[in-house]
Amino acid sequence: NALVLVTIGLVPAKADEAVALFKDHALGIQWTAAQEGALGFDIGLERSEDGLTVTLYVFEYWTSGDAFLAYLGKRGDAVLMAEWDAAFGPCQVPGAFAFKIS
Repeated sequence: NALVLVTIGLVPAKADEAVALFKDHALGIQWTAAQEGALGFDIGLERSEDGLTVTLYVFEYWTSGDAFLAYLGKRGDAVLMAEWDAAFGPCQVPGAFAFKIS
């Protein structure tokens, strides 16, 4: 099994909206959970003391790192993800996405 830590920088004024989308939108965690190899997820939100930075942490559990990378390839499909990108994109700080597979 593989543990993947995903970090996403959020626009502070849109952080609550981002978490709601992540949990409730059909292309959010529901879609991710339906992907082959997905086992489970834990999420957390960290706000800096000055309120200028908000980070969404997603601990993702997969059958393998390759299963996660296959899923990530689908997330990169602009046509498939057009609705998600339009909804979640304004909530995310551009370029503030990272992951680490353990």
